[in-house]
Amino acid sequence: MVGRRGKVDPAETAQPKLLGARVKRKEDPRFLMGRARYVDDIELPRMLHAAFVRSPVAHAEVVSVDIGAAVTSPGVRGILTGADLEGTARGIICDSTMDTWQSTEFPALATDRVRFAGQTVAVVAADDRYRAEDACELVDVEYSELPVVSSIPVAIGEDAPRLHESWTDNLYIKRHFVGGEVDKAFAEADGMVSLSLVNNRHSAIPLETRGCIADYDTGQGVLTLYTSTQIPHLVRTGLADAIGLPENRIRVIAPDVGGGFGIKGHLFPEEIAISLLSMQVGRPVKWIEDRVEHMLACIHAREHHHEIEAAYTADGEVTALRATVHVDCGAYSVYPWTSTMDTGMALGILPGPYRIRNYECHAYSVATNKCPHGPYRGVARPAAAFSIERVMDAVAAELGMDRVEIRKRNLVQPDQFPYESVTGLLYDSGSFTESLDKLLVDGGHAEMVQVQKEAREEGRYLGIGIACYTEQSAHATSEFVKRGVPIIFGYDTSTVRMDPSGQVVVQLSTHSHGQGHETTFAQIVADQLGLSLDDIRVQFGDTAQTPYGHGTFASRSAVLGGGASKLAAVQVRDKLIEFAAHVLEASPEDLELGGGQAFVKGVPGQTVAVRDLARWAYHRPEKLPPGMTPVLEAVSSYDAEPGGGTFANAAHLCLVEVDPETGAVKLLRYHVVEDCGRMINPLVVDGQVHGGVAQGIGGALMEEFVYDEQCQLQSTTFLDYLLPGATDIPHIGVSHLETLSPFTIEGIKGMGEGGSIAPGPALASAVDDALRPLGRPFVDELPLTPARVRRFVERARGERA
Repeated sequence: MVGRRGKVDPAETAQPKLLGARVKRKEDPRFLMGRARYVDDIELPRMLHAAFVRSPVAHAEVVSVDIGAAVTSPGVRGILTGADLEGTARGIICDSTMDTWQSTEFPALATDRVRFAGQTVAVVAADDRYRAEDACELVDVEYSELPVVSSIPVAIGEDAPRLHESWTDNLYIKRHFVGGEVDKAFAEADGMVSLSLVNNRHSAIPLETRGCIADYDTGQGVLTLYTSTQIPHLVRTGLADAIGLPENRIRVIAPDVGGGFGIKGHLFPEEIAISLLSMQVGRPVKWIEDRVEHMLACIHAREHHHEIEAAYTADGEVTALRATVHVDCGAYSVYPWTSTMDTGMALGILPGPYRIRNYECHAYSVATNKCPHGPYRGVARPAAAFSIERVMDAVAAELGMDRVEIRKRNLVQPDQFPYESVTGLLYDSGSFTESLDKLLVDGGHAEMVQVQKEAREEGRYLGIGIACYTEQSAHATSEFVKRGVPIIFGYDTSTVRMDPSGQVVVQLSTHSHGQGHETTFAQIVADQLGLSLDDIRVQFGDTAQTPYGHGTFASRSAVLGGGASKLAAVQVRDKLIEFAAHVLEASPEDLELGGGQAFVKGVPGQTVAVRDLARWAYHRPEKLPPGMTPVLEAVSSYDAEPGGGTFANAAHLCLVEVDPETGAVKLLRYHVVEDCGRMINPLVVDGQVHGGVAQGIGGALMEEFVYDEQCQLQSTTFLDYLLPGATDIPHIGVSHLETLSPFTIEGIKGMGEGGSIAPGPALASAVDDALRPLGRPFVDELPLTPARVRRFVERARGERA
């Protein structure tokens, strides 16, 4: 539109709002063209390469460590053992503040005892990795083996050996919750189901394994650690505590990270050992984890055993739950989460999206001689969803009721939000029933039913699976205080800085390892400053450049990092408008930013370019209004009060075919309805859903860490540990609803973990349904490997007989 003086009105030509736009990711060309920079791409002068000596046994006293032959091996420049660290560094201590907690110290290098096969015992630095590995073979370690605590049943048995000598039993923590009138509800119920449910151990398998480079500058007394992590600032804090250097002498740099998924959200013993080794030899030292090390000694997850009782009425209302939750947390508590994370999350979220007002849960974190257990995408919610969704299917089967109908009768209803769950979680908003209704339409449920009918007439076994869940995301201060963790992960921080050219750098305490933050945060900031996406550069990962914060995990970055970025951008925007008002001799209330201009609304000729304002602010301070400082920069943190989190929700639908003779499960169709509040970028949301569902399918159908009775891991390669490939994952349909949160900036909710939560219960429901012509198998264990499915087939046939 042309104004009265022939000028184009900036308000009419300004670019559309970027928040909510399906924008291609800015960072993708770098990755697609091989120009990303991962830890292993970094080469430093005089750099050495490290390898670790790891325990071959699960539980033993370390009698002696002889490095004599290794020290003289060609190319060896340094060796550390546990004895070298005594008095100079401590292990990883991460204790819960709860009363029943029993503490552990996870040593960088074992001294007197090893507690899982794969635990680090010594580390060698040499001119190359090959020589380091050769020298490790020459380190002679004498072990005196001890009884092995191989599983949850063994660990909680009356005569179980103690994994940690000072403990009274093998439980990190015992928790108990009761809400409502549980006994009364069971006494008055029309029926009850009792279920024993198992999710077996697996974990994330990122394309990039762990790795780090430590570079100690003896002149400056400064340690720089390049590491593949999701939490650079927390790694710096934990490392400082372990090695005794103040944080201002430690710089942690997390470059591009090739997949994190929660397991790279830890401080690891290897990072401490490599740092100390660099300090010993006075040279940079690189360690890159190989795949076997990753399987043995990274972070394991998901091993939950749940005993569930559910009371219900004749019309299908689930009135009460009793649960006993055991989580196999392995040998040591992990930093910064402790070994309470999965246990507490399962206890709190197990009632799920349903109106269950009577609930009792006993929850235990169990110590065994396995690799330590920590967060992995979804953190206990896949197991909790598996349990509550199996309850819904079991009650439906007992009553002869449709599985969709049983859910509709129990879901929190639209007029009940905000809804306080029986465990005290405040579901801020949601579309539980609407998502399920939309799923049936968009996912083609009626067509699936017809296809299933036709297949059964042909003697084929097709099954339809359905699952619903709600995901607590972006939980902040108040929630982590309740969880008893030693560090309260309440906020994240953003700096927004405009330079003299009018371009902007956003520096964040979060980290991006596939989530598209370089695009989504730029969208938020660009809207506030009236600039294009290309005018915004997003940085993260370097503790010397980014403000302190906690990192990327728990589906929090869009809410907390995005919220902090908007708050900081608003401060810069307000300063620009004040400056522009001074230049244009107008009222700040009459000005807007858009299209790279500051302009008076409704007066096309009165504009000034943002780039000119930026140049003047730094180079012509005499043009500034009285009292204004010549800096266009702001820092803000965001905690998303009241801090209990914002709740996304979704519903999943799938169709499978089962071969009862081989136990093979073929996934034919999959559809998701996702509601994560206001979407910053729907394209990024789709990608997160697809990735999460793929990981969830892997855990539901094939991924499993198998240990023998001596706690020796049997699945250490991709021959034994199966991952889903392109032919295993069907097209994943995604539909969206946007129910805004009343608690967060822009109504945004987290969703990065969501896709991984429901595939387990959905596929279990589908396999159950597929085998129904044979009997009632009731799927109670994941993953659905062929051998396990064959057992369900025999169970179904036996039940019918």
